[in-house]
Amino acid sequence: MAYRVSRDEHGVPCITLTGEPAYCHALDAGVSGREPELGGGAWLVMAFPVWSAPDVAAVQDAIDLAKRFGGRLDLGLRPYDDPLELQAWWPDADPDAPGPFWLLLRDGEVRRHRTGRVSASELDRWVHAD
Repeated sequence: MAYRVSRDEHGVPCITLTGEPAYCHALDAGVSGREPELGGGAWLVMAFPVWSAPDVAAVQDAIDLAKRFGGRLDLGLRPYDDPLELQAWWPDADPDAPGPFWLLLRDGEVRRHRTGRVSASELDRWVHAD
């Protein structure tokens, strides 16, 4: 079980998940809008800058949290180069805020959001509070 952050043949950031549960999803970078699958059920989406080692390391915290929920929550992991990319799929994103960006979605509605590095226990409390 692992993840790898890299770039595709066009230099676009990407994340590859190997051996992770089906409720952990690698989302594309640089999208023009939110994916339809994010419109149903409960999702925790973490968007992170690929050039920040601490933010890339936070991917593991997100995966660990999703595993504690055992499939009751889908996890979406979205790499990015430029924070302005966030506004294409999350118009309320503040590109000047520190990464990573965290969104809790329920049936497509943003229920909670926050930015910055947080501990796994903080995330757990945050998700349980909703």
